[in-house]
Amino acid sequence: METKTMRLTSDMLKGVAYRAKMEDIDEYTAIRQLMKFGVMWYAVNLYKIGKITLSEAAELSDVSVRKMLDILEDHGIKGNVTMKQQIKALEYAKKL
Repeated sequence: METKTMRLTSDMLKGVAYRAKMEDIDEYTAIRQLMKFGVMWYAVNLYKIGKITLSEAAELSDVSVRKMLDILEDHGIKGNVTMKQQIKALEYAKKL
């Protein structure tokens, strides 16, 4: 694990303190959890607008592809693969 230094605004500190209190954890753990949530939210949004693939979103979020599918579903996001692409993939798979 690497150490980074950053300045937190008062509203960020308020959120960290709130999470720490609600989850009965220390503030350092709360910061790490909130950062992870932020990275995951970022990956979900990049996937939603078609900037990254499912695999890339999973890798960025440090979860399996299966778990990423569940996360996307929880956010109401359907796959960004078209029917034409699915048919092409199936035809390719049949040739193997």
